[in-house]
Amino acid sequence: MSSAFLRSFACFLVMAVLSSCAVSLAGQAPASAPDPSLEIELHGTITPEKIGTHETQTFQMPQGIQRMDVELDSPGFQKGMYVTVGMFDPERYRGEGRARFSISTVTATGPYMPGPLVPGTWKVSFGFNYIAPEAHGEYTLHIHLSRQLDPVHYMVLNPKPGWYMGDLHSHTGNTDAVCKSQAGKDVPCPVWKLLEAAASQKLDFLAVTDHNTQVTFNELGEVQPYFDKLLLIAGEEVTTVRGHTNVWGTMGFLDYRAAEHGFTVNDLFDQAHAQHALVSINHWYWPWDGRCPGCGWGWAPITDYSKVDAIEVINGYHEHGSWFTPPAGNGIPLWEQQLAKGLRPTGVGGGDEHRGGEQLSSHDGVGIPTTVVYARELSQPAILEGIKAGHVYIKTHGPDGPELLLTTGSAMMGDAIKAAKGAQVDFSIRTNDHSGAQLRLYLDGKPIATQPAVSDGAASFQWTSDGGRHWIRAELVDGTPGDDPVVLTNPIYLNWR
Repeated sequence: MSSAFLRSFACFLVMAVLSSCAVSLAGQAPASAPDPSLEIELHGTITPEKIGTHETQTFQMPQGIQRMDVELDSPGFQKGMYVTVGMFDPERYRGEGRARFSISTVTATGPYMPGPLVPGTWKVSFGFNYIAPEAHGEYTLHIHLSRQLDPVHYMVLNPKPGWYMGDLHSHTGNTDAVCKSQAGKDVPCPVWKLLEAAASQKLDFLAVTDHNTQVTFNELGEVQPYFDKLLLIAGEEVTTVRGHTNVWGTMGFLDYRAAEHGFTVNDLFDQAHAQHALVSINHWYWPWDGRCPGCGWGWAPITDYSKVDAIEVINGYHEHGSWFTPPAGNGIPLWEQQLAKGLRPTGVGGGDEHRGGEQLSSHDGVGIPTTVVYARELSQPAILEGIKAGHVYIKTHGPDGPELLLTTGSAMMGDAIKAAKGAQVDFSIRTNDHSGAQLRLYLDGKPIATQPAVSDGAASFQWTSDGGRHWIRAELVDGTPGDDPVVLTNPIYLNWR
């Protein structure tokens, strides 16, 4: 695997990382001591008489290995030595040609092939393609085996902290996305069509969340080096018979066969969290009928919402009356019900794109709505950290919508502060809106009595604490029927325990 690929394929999953992109995701288990049995080295010499030959060495693959990362350390072509690595498992050929690559049960660096890492004797064929007449050297093949599927290296597209725009819900033709072929027929939409559409929207990140499958991850790893301004986040829409949940941050298998007893949706959440991923409830308010069977959240009576990291409060697909009229507030009522219980799921948006970016009257397209996340850098671990922390606001009409930032002192949306009874808390609101949209602040889900006015992109609000637990969030509304927000923030939490 090339070094560029190794860095870029790293955009996929949440664990400890190299110093340039280290992360400690909230709730992540501490790293365990390295297992020396999972570190293998093969050594050999490079001499002119080996030119045009192959040399085979073997190693033992233990049971339960999910991923291997391989790197050949040799003098290199610049010093007159060119060696390649061919890999064979006990049953079949797995690929040849790279000096640095990975192979897992789900993904692999091309031209190597993904699939089970079969226990037993593996063979490595070293090809001595060229050795200069006077060249001599040694090579070492480093093999790192892992019992976890997700990689330990992550791509950092931008090392700077800031607000990054993206879409957390999208689909390709690997499941149910369709788009027009060259002949104008509806066909399964290729992955690159979705990614090009997201790039054209100038999004910073995209979670590709195909239904109940891991098949898309290998394609994403292959194309990430090309889309080097668009961070691709490993995701899956786990589609159960009574509702859909997005999972971000793992390539591991997630069991969609949830039931009311036995393996429940709460066990599914635990399974995702055990893989260091985040979970979100999708479009809970969608109707249960033949047009989208099982799409509404039918698990509400048994759901342990303390296990839910986020709630999709705005969904971009079928939201404008193409087959149903969304309820007032879309997903906000369920979200605020959990806030009222003292829980803190993050409100997010999801475009739920199914047409590869084709603009149709029946839906909005990729990036609409746009979820904006404050992150310490543009990497998958950092984006997921920002979502978990609630450092999020949502542009409901897409990436060109206005910003809306709610702060008090050094605290931003998603943060919690303490305010003793009688203390005055000063809130600041900043926006770049020029449309004249009205600011609306909510205290515990209800509009405050006197709304502050925005002047030169700023507004302020003073609130006297009663010492109790509260939350405050902000919206901009444009006065259209229903007063749907143009942009809305996550809350700042007061006296939260």
